[in-house]
Amino acid sequence: MKKRCLKNKNESKIYKQIRYKNRYFKTLTLVFLVFIFLVFTLNIVTKDKDFSESENRMLAKKPKFTFERLLEGRFTTKYEKYKVDQFIGRDFFINVKSHIDRMLGKKQNNGVYICDDGYLMEGFSKPDKENLNENIKAINDFAKKHKDINQYMFIAPNAISILDDKLPTYAPVLDQKKYLDDLNKSLDNKINFIDSYNALDKHKDEYIYYKTDHHWTTLGAYYGFLETAKAMKLDNKGKEYNIEPVANDFYGTLYSKSGFASKDTDSIDVYIPKDDNDQVVVNYVEEKKKAPSIYDSEKLKTKDKYGVFLGGNHPLVKINTTSTSDRKLLLVKDSYANSMVQFLTPYFSEIIMVDPRYFYEDIEKLIDKEKITDMLYLYNANTFFSDNTLASVLNNI
Repeated sequence: MKKRCLKNKNESKIYKQIRYKNRYFKTLTLVFLVFIFLVFTLNIVTKDKDFSESENRMLAKKPKFTFERLLEGRFTTKYEKYKVDQFIGRDFFINVKSHIDRMLGKKQNNGVYICDDGYLMEGFSKPDKENLNENIKAINDFAKKHKDINQYMFIAPNAISILDDKLPTYAPVLDQKKYLDDLNKSLDNKINFIDSYNALDKHKDEYIYYKTDHHWTTLGAYYGFLETAKAMKLDNKGKEYNIEPVANDFYGTLYSKSGFASKDTDSIDVYIPKDDNDQVVVNYVEEKKKAPSIYDSEKLKTKDKYGVFLGGNHPLVKINTTSTSDRKLLLVKDSYANSMVQFLTPYFSEIIMVDPRYFYEDIEKLIDKEKITDMLYLYNANTFFSDNTLASVLNNI
C-alpha cells in the first residue's frame, strides 16, 4: 500500500514537472513569436534611415524593382543589402557586440584591428572569386565596346596593406598587393592600370591614411592624383596649393565601427589652388540640387566630417568646370574619389561621377549624352574586391 502511494506521489510529481516544462516552453515560444512579429512589424512601419551614426556611413536605399533586374539577380542583391542596412535596432546590436569584445580584451572587432601609433585598420577579406571574375569580365567587355574612350583604373591599397608594420602580431592579413597585381594582369590592354601601391608605399611614413577612418587623407589622395596625372597625361607642372585645415576633431568610420576608444583624433585638409582655378558648379542630379563648390562645410558640423567632400556619396554627380579642355571624364567610383576629385577639376571641362552602389540609370545613354572622352575607375581595394554592383551597371542591367 505504501509503495503504491509512493508511486502515485512520484507520478504526480513527474506529471507536475512535465506540465511546468510544457507551460515554460509554450510561454517561451509565445514570447519568441511575439518578438519576431514585433521586429517584423517594426521593420515594415519604421521609416528608412539615410545614415548610420554608429558606422558613420550612408545606408542602402530600397532598390527600384523591375523584372529584368530580378531575373539578373541585381535586384535581389541590392534588396538584401537594403534590408540588412535598415534592420531595426542595427546600431544597438553593433554596439553590444563591440562592448563585449572590448571586455574580452580583443585586438579586433567587427573586422577592425587596434594597431600601433593609434591607428585603427579595417581588415581585408578574400574576394569572392565568381563575383570578382564577373566584374573583371564586365570591365573588359566595356573597354572593348568603348575603344574610343581613354580608360584608366586606380585601386588604392588600404592602410592595412601599406601600414602593415603597425598591425598586431600574428594578425591574419591577406596580401592586398598580390590581388592588385593579379587584377592588373587580368585587365584588357585598353585599360591603363595605374601603379597605386608604389605611389602610396613610398609615402608610408607620412599622414596618408586617417587613424580612425577607412579613407585616405587628402595628402594620400594628392599622391594618388600625382600618379594618375602621369598616366592621364595631365599637365600639372607648377601647380601649387594652399593647404587649409577644416577639422581637427574627426572620429571616422573605424572608430564608430570598432567601438574601440581612441585618444587620437584625425584632421581634415582641403587643397585650394593658388591660381584660383577651382571654380565649379556641382549638380547633384538625383537630389536636384546645385552647389558652387565641391566642399560641403555643413558636414563639418556632423559626425561624418569626411562628407565635407561633396557631402558624401551620391548616385550621380555632374561637375562643370571653367577648364577649356575638350576632355570629359566619367569617374566610376567609391568614396575615395570624393577627396581626389578636387585635384582633377582643372583638367576636364566636365566630370561625371557615378557610384555603382546607388546608380540605377542607363550608363550607355549617359556616355552618349555627355560625350565622354575619358573614364577612370577609382576605388579603394576593400570596396573594389567586395563590390557586387559594378558589373550590373557596366552591363546596363
